[in-house]
Amino acid sequence: MSSKRSAPPTPGSSEKKRKVLSLAEKMDVLAVIDSGLGWSATGKKFGLHEATVRTIWKTREKIRQSVRESADVLKGGFVSRGPALEKMEKI
Repeated sequence: MSSKRSAPPTPGSSEKKRKVLSLAEKMDVLAVIDSGLGWSATGKKFGLHEATVRTIWKTREKIRQSVRESADVLKGGFVSRGPALEKMEKI
């Protein structure tokens, strides 16, 4: 029987690459939405699909929490390293 799947894409094919937004970019998107701009207009402004903008809006609390945690680390806070991690790094 023949396979139902097509061949894997070759390097340099015209498939669109997945774009990963940084936390700063997501915060910018949230700020624009908070200012009152609509979903699709915000998407056009940032070059994103409307569904992506809506997903960022739905996960806004997690995004804001991540920003707060990363700011704490940059301010001099540190993550406690357990003895197991230290032992593994020595090895």
